[in-house]
Amino acid sequence: MTPLRTQMIHEMPLQRLAPQTQKASVTAVAGFATFYDCSPDRLRPEYIRTYLHHLLVERRLAWSACHQAAAGLKFFYTKTLGWDVLHLNLPPRTGRSPLPHILSIEELQCLFTHARNPRHRVLLMTTYAAGLRVSEVVRLRLTDIDSDRLLLRVEQGKGRKDRST
Repeated sequence: MTPLRTQMIHEMPLQRLAPQTQKASVTAVAGFATFYDCSPDRLRPEYIRTYLHHLLVERRLAWSACHQAAAGLKFFYTKTLGWDVLHLNLPPRTGRSPLPHILSIEELQCLFTHARNPRHRVLLMTTYAAGLRVSEVVRLRLTDIDSDRLLLRVEQGKGRKDRST
């Protein structure tokens, strides 16, 4: 492992980056260095736009993956190397995410009645009624239920945030 990679890896927890974000950032910098076959500290920030173009057009990565790579490279140059803030002037992604399909009452009744096990039925009903994500359902505990106030406490949800629903 190179000293720069080690330095970057040691800096990321100090900036409170999530483990998956850390992994994605290190991968982005490694890909950037491999693309130019050169240590990234010897490459000027202008090369980043060319690399991002390569990811988007030639490798046909999703726009979110390119933004993730840009964020990792920005972290490397600003936090690890201590350079001035990079202004990559990347346009926002185009298109909107579609609204989720809302099930009708009949569809919900069909879904819940097909769950033969009462435990599964309660799990489905709670998940749908509270609008929980799969990762949030997996972490639910009995102590998260506030039956007096009819609330469910969700800890470490998306973005490591706590919320009540």
